[in-house]
Amino acid sequence: MSELFRSYSFAIMYRFTLIASFLICSVSVRAQPVPPDRGRVLQAGLAAAPGLGVQLGYISPRSIYTLESLFYLDAAPSFAGGEGNVQLSVAFGSAFRATGLIRTIGNAPISYDLDIGLRLGPGLLFTEAETRAQKNQQFGLFLEPFFRFVSAFGTRYFFFGEAGLHRPFFRMGLWIAF
Repeated sequence: MSELFRSYSFAIMYRFTLIASFLICSVSVRAQPVPPDRGRVLQAGLAAAPGLGVQLGYISPRSIYTLESLFYLDAAPSFAGGEGNVQLSVAFGSAFRATGLIRTIGNAPISYDLDIGLRLGPGLLFTEAETRAQKNQQFGLFLEPFFRFVSAFGTRYFFFGEAGLHRPFFRMGLWIAF
């Protein structure tokens, strides 16, 4: 009798586990918005450290990489404890989409993206009461490695957070697909 009871309780436990697994999997497999892997995206965001700034650009995402061109504006006014300068920059680059590769290979509905990239471009630095030497050094070229997190919260709008070595160092905002 106890053998029969154990096998019966094992069968119930097995069925319960199977049904629970099915329900959990069906909830996680439902259609989820994922970051775009083709098309065009406008990246618009705010930036900080040092000073405050904005970032605006065009990104062409693909399944495992992006092509991008961005405009940066960063101001560190002296009245706010900054260095008293303004920097304008334009960058062109590309990024490897680590989770995009996972989505492509495994067809997984991951609702976020992790990008590791590199940008380069020219920049102009304007300071208060510039000396002749500072005026001659306004123009510079930069090479910026960066890391970006993109999360979907709709079909056309995506949140991004980004950290890089070119000022402004920390950026966040929206990707808007068009």
